[in-house]
Amino acid sequence: MRRRAWSWLSGPVLGAVLLALGPVLSAQTVGTPTTLEFGEAVVDPSGGSITLNPATGAITAASGVYTDSTLATTASATVATDKGGRTATVYTTASSVTLSSGSGGAFSVSTGPFSTEYTNDQFTFPGPPSTTSSVTFHVGGTLTIPAGQVAGDYNGTLPLFIRDNVGNDSSVVNVPIHIRLIAPIALSKTQDLDMGTVIPGATAGSVTLNATTGAQGITGGVVYASPAGQAAQFAVTGQPSHLFSVVLGSSPITLTGPGGTMSLALLASPSGSATFSAAGTAALNVGGTLTVGANQADGDYTGTFTLTVSYP
Repeated sequence: MRRRAWSWLSGPVLGAVLLALGPVLSAQTVGTPTTLEFGEAVVDPSGGSITLNPATGAITAASGVYTDSTLATTASATVATDKGGRTATVYTTASSVTLSSGSGGAFSVSTGPFSTEYTNDQFTFPGPPSTTSSVTFHVGGTLTIPAGQVAGDYNGTLPLFIRDNVGNDSSVVNVPIHIRLIAPIALSKTQDLDMGTVIPGATAGSVTLNATTGAQGITGGVVYASPAGQAAQFAVTGQPSHLFSVVLGSSPITLTGPGGTMSLALLASPSGSATFSAAGTAALNVGGTLTVGANQADGDYTGTFTLTVSYP
């Protein structure tokens, strides 16, 4: 019997290996930041500092700087995106930032006081590593403004970077910074309030002096004598074309003389609020109504009042 030999050729065994891949995530990204807005402020002639809270956008501390409500303050906000679970640190390589204005003023501040609302400027992206997530971080800080800084809108840029814990560095993030410095208000008296000379009668009466026109009037048993009265006058300077407020102190005030007292109700013109001229000037007058008692004793009656002028 003849035998047949079988030979088996063994070639490479090919199999299919399926590798399950999750979504391919891009490197971290950082959005465009909003402006770090320190608002509008007046600075003491000797200079001062202003601090903005990164978590709330509120002015939490100021020395020699006085803010008003004309321009709202806000922290800068930036959206950063990365894989979930990674930590990221916000940092800058700049040692100082220069803020300059169109009026020619400029000053530099250290970047040291700038920070985010996170401890050590470090935060963690939420979620599992297989997903992308975002964190919005805010930047605040302190501006130290030198003495004699001229009024104007000051702008600068704070360069920041974001580095995550696997070594990804973002491109530079330029945070805009703005503060508006306005001229301080100066108030000076140019003329006292004088209600004039009057003759009291057997019945009580009153004397009026119009703060706007200077016109005078009497009621009751009072008659005028010479000389006539005059409104108090004040000269005010401040930021050109800017709103300001006018507040009289307690009214009526008491005038004291050799024969007792009289009551004087005050009225300012303008009152409540007014606007500086294009040259940054304004004039204020104060008049009022004086109550004169029946047979009020003769003599000079005097008193004082307060007038406060400020930005709103």
